[in-house]
Amino acid sequence: MASGPWLERGGMVMSIFEKEMEKLKKKEGLDNLSVFFADYETFEEIPLFSRWKNISFLSKLTFNEKNKVLLESSLKMVDFCQKEAVKYLREDELDDYFICTTLTGWDDYDEINCLNANFFISRKKDWLLTHLNLSKNNSIEENLISEYLLSFSRLDFDVVCSNEFEHNKRVFVVNRLPV
Repeated sequence: MASGPWLERGGMVMSIFEKEMEKLKKKEGLDNLSVFFADYETFEEIPLFSRWKNISFLSKLTFNEKNKVLLESSLKMVDFCQKEAVKYLREDELDDYFICTTLTGWDDYDEINCLNANFFISRKKDWLLTHLNLSKNNSIEENLISEYLLSFSRLDFDVVCSNEFEHNKRVFVVNRLPV
């Protein structure tokens, strides 16, 4: 059995908080997939949770355990949205659809003992990525999130920051592009 908030089920490690995370998504309106495919002017960043009390079911977890549960849940939603995109977008719009997880709250994480997980969405991918100028900086924040990804074997994602990281602390967890 894995340590932390995980259960071994049929050879797969599953979060014991999956049901609570599903309730959270409903409470936050994230079960309405149209919010993930709306044509926002440039981009939208939608939080996984809007109130601290909405994640109170994670209160007994450590900082790292909470972040892992939130990150894993948000990445599953990113995966799901990428698969569902064909149902919501025209074929000529699919290549310009972008969704990833962002982690914010680096300066005040001690207030709730976790980071804020968000969904960063745009239907203007090329324009967005040009302006964000994402790159690996080997920062402490990036390394921490990379460790989380490694802990639940999500090697299909890269951890990067924008060129404005010092002023706007936001870590992006994006699908790794095929080489």
